[in-house]
Order: sequence, then C-alpha cells, then structure tokens
Amino acid sequence: MDLEKIIKENRAEFDSEIPSEKVWSSISEQLHKKQKRFSWKPYMAAASIMLFITCTWLIANKKFDETSVNTDNNINAEVQEAQVQFSSLIEIKRNELNQYKKDNPELISDFERQLVELQVNYKQLLPQLKDEKKRDVVLQAVIDNLQMQVEILNQQIEIVKQYKKPKNDTEEIVPL
Repeated sequence: MDLEKIIKENRAEFDSEIPSEKVWSSISEQLHKKQKRFSWKPYMAAASIMLFITCTWLIANKKFDETSVNTDNNINAEVQEAQVQFSSLIEIKRNELNQYKKDNPELISDFERQLVELQVNYKQLLPQLKDEKKRDVVLQAVIDNLQMQVEILNQQIEIVKQYKKPKNDTEEIVPL
C-alpha cells in the first residue's frame, strides 16, 4: 500500500492523539537550550604564545650568530694580517736562501723539507680556528708557526753563510 493513502484514510485517528505534556516540555526545552559553541580563544592564546616564543628564539639566535660572525671576522682579520706580514718576510728570506742553492743544493733541500713540515702544520691549524674553545690557543699556535718559519729561514741563511765563510778563509794564503 501506498503510505500517503494510509495517512489520508487514518487522518482522524492521527489527529485525535495528543502527545503528553511531558513530551511537549522536552521539545520546548531542547529548542530553547543554547547550543555550546566551539571557542577558539584558548587555541588563539596558545598560538600567540608559541609565536612569541618562536620569534624571541629566532631573534636571540640571530644576535648570537652576528656576534659569532663578528668574532670570526676579528680572528680572520688577525690571521690575515699575520699571514701578510709573515708571508712577505718568508718570501724575502726564501729568495735570499735560494741564492745559495747553486753552491749547496743538498743543504738547501734539507731546509726546504723543514719548511714544508711547518707549512703542513700551519694548514692543519687553520680549520681549528673555528672552534671557539680553542680559538686563542690555536691563533697563538698559528702565529708561532709563522714566526718559526721566519726563524728557521734566518738560521738557515746564517748556516749557509757560515758554511760558505770557511771556504773563503781556507783559500786565503797565509804568509809564513
């Protein structure tokens, strides 16, 4: 059977039944009851706190990086200044030592090996300058290494001069 037909035929019976007062009060209660709305306020407060903390951290981290870069720049400037001073001095001394290379090739090659060892040590020290804990010690070691290179060259020049000097003295004829 058709539902509409059943409803039309039995309409009088449906209208005769009236729901109890309890049903109507329950329906009325539910209609007038305020629905709880979802509140974004606690989530917005938490998000703003997280945003504040993140921004503070980023700013502090950037300031720390800037001071670290400034320190690195100062260290690099000191190293570069020392490199310029000592490298020009080392080059002058090497050129002076190379003048004696023709007369004493074995002696000069021994000297050059010593310098190569110092230069290898120097190159190993440079990356260690980035470690903040050892920076002062390493910087002093770099400068000491450059000074040693100059001192060794000076000593080598003196040795070569001393070595050459006796040859000249023995060639002189001493009167009897």
